[in-house]
Amino acid sequence: MSTVFLQVGQCGNQIGQEVWKIVDREKHDTGNVFHGRDGKLRSINVDSEPKVVKSLLKETKKSWFHDSNLILGKRGRGTNWALGYHGSRQESENVEDSLLSKTLECLRKEVERCDNFSGIILLHSMSGGTGSGLGSRLCEALRDDYQMPYLMSVVVAPHSLGESPLQHYNSILCLSWLQRYTDCVVLFQNDDVLYRMKRQSKKTDIRSISMFDMNQHIAACLSGVFLPISTLTPSSGFPIGSEPWEMVRSVCPMPSLKFTSINHTSKSKATWETLSTSLLHTIPRQDGSGQRYSCLSSMAAIRGDSTNTFPRFSRLVEDKIKHACSFVDWNPFPVDFWIGAKQPTALPGTASMSLVLNSSSIIDYSSRLLHRSQEMYDAKAYLHWYWKHGCQQEDFEESFETVRTVVSDYSEAVR
Repeated sequence: MSTVFLQVGQCGNQIGQEVWKIVDREKHDTGNVFHGRDGKLRSINVDSEPKVVKSLLKETKKSWFHDSNLILGKRGRGTNWALGYHGSRQESENVEDSLLSKTLECLRKEVERCDNFSGIILLHSMSGGTGSGLGSRLCEALRDDYQMPYLMSVVVAPHSLGESPLQHYNSILCLSWLQRYTDCVVLFQNDDVLYRMKRQSKKTDIRSISMFDMNQHIAACLSGVFLPISTLTPSSGFPIGSEPWEMVRSVCPMPSLKFTSINHTSKSKATWETLSTSLLHTIPRQDGSGQRYSCLSSMAAIRGDSTNTFPRFSRLVEDKIKHACSFVDWNPFPVDFWIGAKQPTALPGTASMSLVLNSSSIIDYSSRLLHRSQEMYDAKAYLHWYWKHGCQQEDFEESFETVRTVVSDYSEAVR
């Protein structure tokens, strides 16, 4: 099963690059899961300005990518969803030269090179103009062009204290587009990533954790789930790359309940009980008001079980996960296990656990986002920047309603 990775904007390209570093060190065990027959990665790098992608290529091997899969513009998107979605005035006048058209044509060629095309994974941010705006437009276009294959978004939400005055508008517009057009959203909230890394590293000063550290952590989370694993590998021993889409089937019980998170930890010389306790210790369990989160479903990827000891401890680990995550009553089998004998050499430690959760934490995030963006909208703050680049009042009103529906659907599911 062939998956195409689409990295959009600065954030998507930086995280993707860290993922490819891990994949490169494990390529002898991944077969053609991430590479085509020519040995090139099934990856398309898109950004509205060239400096980020070019600097990343200096750090890695340019031979990893098709030159035609590097799609770079000359002007940034000003941290504006509308400019990212609609493009500049020059692109509007010459559609064939737009980033959108070039990306879709490049993707079409990459899909034609696949033996058994199964889906697309989009890596991007929720706050940047390119990541949020162009990312949203690509989701819409890809769902129209590829209706049957899976479409997954791996998206990073900004810090709640603020990276840009436009981030709340960008985030709510992007979130609503993802809800409409994707099959699964893997959401990384920067605040939660920092919280988990602080708990794992026991660093007293959170400022010592850099953006590079956070990107590496997110890449480790994704690799813990997306790399081939024994449970899903046929008896022939040749991996088929079904991991991302089996994850969707495991943790997204209904089309409208598609927001997931991935938590990851790895340790040396640790028991499975200790490893699971360490991981669960880093997961937020309640919102700011003290309301406990509920989980709809989960999947745990266990790697490094070379002596086949985990099955003896699986019930213990399952009970710990159930106790920590407070699952809904209507799901009789809320925990799914994948087990791999080998721990990837690129991930530190002799054993690792990656836990995918579909939980009500999205209610807390979406409600806060709705409140902040609605306040700004009612005050008509910064809206002229969106009207200037083609946004309309209906875009905001429909986005507010879509995100309210997300809150309502999840509230009903965990009642």
